[in-house]
Amino acid sequence: MKKQKNRFWLFVFSLCPGAGHMYMGLMRMGLSFMLGFMLMIMVVAITEVAILSVFPIILYIYSFFHANNIGGLDAEQFAALEDEYLLGFGEWDTSRLKLNKKNRNVAAVVCIVLGVCMLWNVGFGMLRDYVGWDNPVIKAVYYTMRDEVPRTIIAVGVIWFGVSLLRGKKIEFAENDGRDEADSAERPMALIGQKEEEHRPDGHSAEEQKADVQGTDEKMMQESEQGE
Repeated sequence: MKKQKNRFWLFVFSLCPGAGHMYMGLMRMGLSFMLGFMLMIMVVAITEVAILSVFPIILYIYSFFHANNIGGLDAEQFAALEDEYLLGFGEWDTSRLKLNKKNRNVAAVVCIVLGVCMLWNVGFGMLRDYVGWDNPVIKAVYYTMRDEVPRTIIAVGVIWFGVSLLRGKKIEFAENDGRDEADSAERPMALIGQKEEEHRPDGHSAEEQKADVQGTDEKMMQESEQGE
């Protein structure tokens, strides 16, 4: 049963990801944070890719403040809070796990990069143990791969992202122009005629003017007959 607890003990338990949520009775939410944090730590330990360590740190900080913010809610807001798994995994919605073509490409690139980094760590570690760390070539290769290569990859990624934004804008403008041209081509001729009638200086349409002329002629003929 969920219940707001003592803020001091909530602060203490929230130092462990997910424990603060479990202390308040939010078992599913706490379990999600705890398993997610441990899973990220395991991935960093197995892959030995240092840059991945930023993800468990972010999750740790988020879990800490999330638990304390929930503890600061009033009784009505806390009662309306639902205990649910993160990302909706508790509902076993398999549609969330399906990947379209774009997502599959992104996942494939991520897997390839992780695999290459793992192989590099294993291979370079073996070479360093065999040659020795005092070798200047080994040191140069190590610092190049640690500093320069990641910066180059990030720079290329930023440039690629900027170019993609520009291309997306151009494609959007081209689609809007083509849509406007198609709408103008499909516009009925009757509408064009109506617009011309609307812009007549006397404010009358051609049919109304024709009827007025016929009525004037008939009136003149009647007056001439009466005069005779």
